[in-house]
Order: sequence, then structure tokens, then C-alpha cells
Amino acid sequence: MSQELSELVLKGYYAFLAGDLDTIAEMLDPDIEWVGLEGSWPAIDHGDVMAVLAERLAEGYRIELERCIAVGDQVVIAARFAGVEADPTDDRPLQTRRYYTVGRYSAIVTIREGRVVRVEDYPHLNAALEAVGLEEEAH
Repeated sequence: MSQELSELVLKGYYAFLAGDLDTIAEMLDPDIEWVGLEGSWPAIDHGDVMAVLAERLAEGYRIELERCIAVGDQVVIAARFAGVEADPTDDRPLQTRRYYTVGRYSAIVTIREGRVVRVEDYPHLNAALEAVGLEEEAH
């Protein structure tokens, strides 16, 4: 079962890389709950999730999935992401100077009956691992 859950998460990851938002939309439960970090945003619904993903795709975000650990009906994920941003100090219309914003992302994805029903963001991988009862990783 845990292999199937990891494969479902990988399917969503590869769909995002391919720009296939329709596949992702089908994978998400219509009543999905997405909980951001404390204070970052209230729980959002299916339409909100798809809008954020479409925005990230349009912005050219690159995502590298680093970890995908299934535990019961949950999958702990850790990823790195990068996006191109215009240099705010360069007012030329066709900028040549750009920089990447790089960040790390960790979450617990809950899957039931083959659909993602909940995603809860965590500040780092160790916090997500601890939340599912796994030992923290050595730094």
C-alpha cells in the first residue's frame, strides 16, 4: 500500500513537471483540505489549490522532489523549488539580469481511496517526520 501512495505522489509531481494540471485536478479530492504553515493562509479548497498550481506553473517554477516517504495513508514529502524573478533594480523591459528564488518545502499528504484529501505544510522535513511518528533525520 505505501508503494502505491508514493507512486500517486510521484504521478502528481511528474504531471506538474509536464504542465498537466488536468491530471492533478483528478487526483485531488473535491473537498481537499490544504493547511499552510501557521498564520500563512487559512485552509484552501480544490479551486484555490488548482489556481495556485496554475500560477506556479505559469511563473516557471522548477520543483525537485527530494523525499517521498509513505507512512500509513500519509506521504511525507520534501522538495526544493526555484523560480525566475525579474531583478527589481533593473527597469529595462528585456532584462538580462535575473536571479533564482530557492526554497525548501515539506508537507504531509494524506491519501484516501486513491485521492489526495489533505495536505499539511511543515516548516522543515524533520517536523513532518515527527508528526507522522518517525525519527528526525541527522543533519
